[in-house]
Amino acid sequence: MKGAATMTAAASGLSGPATAKTDLAAWFENTTNYDGVVDETGKSEVTIEVGTKGNTGNFAFGPAAVRVDPGTKVVWEWTGKGSTHNVVAENGDFESELVSEEGHTFEYTPEESGVVKYACTPHKAMGMKGALVVGDAEVGSASGGESGHGEGEIKLSTDEYAIGGSILLGLLSPFVFAWILFKRDPDERGR
Repeated sequence: MKGAATMTAAASGLSGPATAKTDLAAWFENTTNYDGVVDETGKSEVTIEVGTKGNTGNFAFGPAAVRVDPGTKVVWEWTGKGSTHNVVAENGDFESELVSEEGHTFEYTPEESGVVKYACTPHKAMGMKGALVVGDAEVGSASGGESGHGEGEIKLSTDEYAIGGSILLGLLSPFVFAWILFKRDPDERGR
């Protein structure tokens, strides 16, 4: 493989088995191509594309979330689209170099059950994120299933709720002010 880099979970210190259910919906909140976890168990090698369609361009991993068995070699392969990308584990277990070359690969072999979240550093804010669900690690969403955003489902962030609340308060404030004025004693209104 051209430009391959290899790292095993045993050498990188992947932590022990996952004991709690991981909610991937929060991780993939702004990732447009996340549609649940793709089951790739039973395979000795799995390929994930780097620079696939998503997040307003070629700024996605394809598929975004994959379930694999411990010991499965995971290979990220660059499409050459969407600029320069890398693959960096949130927990520090692995980090590829920044590459734009089509066909470049990076490999990682997780040895224990757990969830490894990763992203492309330059495009993380745009939603270029991924997750490896290894072994029997439990994942779910707010609705409890192992899935991503459903079709037509709208997810609002805390900031969006704050903005909506501010707009509502701004619209209602003249009515509240008027109500307070008219509830006052009529003799006090003229002063």
